[in-house]
Amino acid sequence: MTNTSNTSHKRFTLGISLKLFIAFWLVIITSVLISYLITMQFKQLPLQEQATPQQLKILVKFSEKVNDKEKVKLKELQRNFYRKYQQDLIIKRINNNRIYLPRKPGWFEIRNYLEKNPLNNPVTIDFGFAKVTSSQPIMIDGKQYQFFIAKEIHRKHIINLIKQLPVAIRILLLFSISFLCCWLLAKSFSKPLIAIQKASKDIGEGKLTTRITEFDQRSDEFGDLARSFNQMAEQLESNISAHQRLLGDVSHELRSPLTRLQLAVAMAEKNIGNTEEQQKHLNRCELEVERLDEMIADVLTLSRLEHNKNTCVFEEVNLNKLVNKIVNDGQYFATSKQVEVIFIEKLNYTISADEKLLASAISNVVNNAIKYSPVEQQVIVELKEQSNTIMLSISDNGSGVPESMIDKLFQPFFRVADARDRSSGGTGLGLAIAQQAISLHHGSIVAKNQSSGGLLITITLPLST
Repeated sequence: MTNTSNTSHKRFTLGISLKLFIAFWLVIITSVLISYLITMQFKQLPLQEQATPQQLKILVKFSEKVNDKEKVKLKELQRNFYRKYQQDLIIKRINNNRIYLPRKPGWFEIRNYLEKNPLNNPVTIDFGFAKVTSSQPIMIDGKQYQFFIAKEIHRKHIINLIKQLPVAIRILLLFSISFLCCWLLAKSFSKPLIAIQKASKDIGEGKLTTRITEFDQRSDEFGDLARSFNQMAEQLESNISAHQRLLGDVSHELRSPLTRLQLAVAMAEKNIGNTEEQQKHLNRCELEVERLDEMIADVLTLSRLEHNKNTCVFEEVNLNKLVNKIVNDGQYFATSKQVEVIFIEKLNYTISADEKLLASAISNVVNNAIKYSPVEQQVIVELKEQSNTIMLSISDNGSGVPESMIDKLFQPFFRVADARDRSSGGTGLGLAIAQQAISLHHGSIVAKNQSSGGLLITITLPLST
C-alpha cells in the first residue's frame, strides 16, 4: 500500500511539473518567435552614409599600389593591410560577387549585404558593430575587384554582441534560457501544489496534525491557500478531537449508571419474595433508567446543536416574558430548598430568537444556580441593556468554582468535585448545551466567581440577532 502511495505521489509530482513546464515553455517560445517575426518586419537595414574621408584616403592609396598588378595573393594583401593600418580589408570579386573577409563572428551580415548590394560609389555602411567603407573598382590579374575597409566599433550593447553570434548559437541560447526560466517558473508553481496535495493526502490518512508550514508566510495566492488549508485542518482536528473526547466521555459516563442498574437488577432478583426490598431495588432501577434517558437526550441535543446549526427557527420573542416564565418554573423547584429566585428587569426587550432553544439554554443556567445554592439563600436573575447588547446575569450564593476550573465549566461532562458531582443527578451537559445555544444566537456566555461568594454567569445577546 505504501509503495503504491509513493508511486502515485511521484507520478503526480512529475505530472504537474511537466505540464506546467511545457505550457510555460510553449507560451514563451511562441511569444519570442512572434516578437522576432514582427521585429524582422521593422528591422532597419544597415545605414549608408557619406564615405569617411580618412578611410577613403587609405583605400585609394592602397588601391593605387595594387591596381593592374599580376599574381597577387588576396590573403597576403589582407594580412599586409592589417599589419599596416590595424584594420580589416574586405575584397569583393565583382563578376561573381564572391566576398573575401576575415573570419570573425557576426560578419556574415556584412557578407550578405555586400553580396546583394553593388556599391559603385564610395560610401560608408554602419552595421552597428562595424563601419565598412567602399572604394572604386580596381583590376588585379585581369579581374575586377573592389576593396572595403572595415573598422570594428566596440559598443558595449548586448544586442550587438548577440547579433554577431551565428544563427544556430542564437537559437540554442534562446532555447536554453527559456528552458531554464520555464523550468524554474514551473517548479515555483508546482511546489506549493505538490505540498498541498501531500498534506491533503496525509489529512485523509488520519494525520490530523499535518500543516503546511513552508508557504503559509507567502503574501501571494499560494500563501492564502496554505493558510486556508491550515485553518481547515485545525478546525477539522478540533472537531474530530472534540467528537472523540465526547464519545469517550459518553462511554465513561454511561458505565456508572449501567453498573448501578446491573447491581440493582441483581439485588432485585436476589430479593424475590421480599416485596419491600425488591421494590426498593426496582425503584433504584427506574431512577437509573431515567438518568440514562436524560443523559442520552442531552447528548443528542448537544450533537444537534453542533451539527445542525441551520435548523433554528428565529422569530420575534419577548425576552422579559420568556425569562419570567423560566424563573416561575424554577421557583417551583427552588421552594423545596427554601431558595428564592428574584427576577430584576428594567426595560422590555424583544429580540429575534429560537424561543424553544433560548429557553432551554437559560433554564439550564437558572436550574443549575438553584441546584447548587445553599438553603434559605437567593438566586438573582437580572435583565438589562449595556452597550447595545442585552445582558442576562444569573448569580447564586453557593461555594463558587475554583478559578482553575472556570474555563472548563462549559465542557461536556465536566463537574466540579464535591458540591457539583454526580450525586446531584446532573449529566454534566447542561452548560455545554447552553453555550452552544447562545452561540447560535450570536451571543456569548461567561462564568466568574463573585467577590461576595457564589458563581455569576452572564449571557450576552445582541439586540438584533
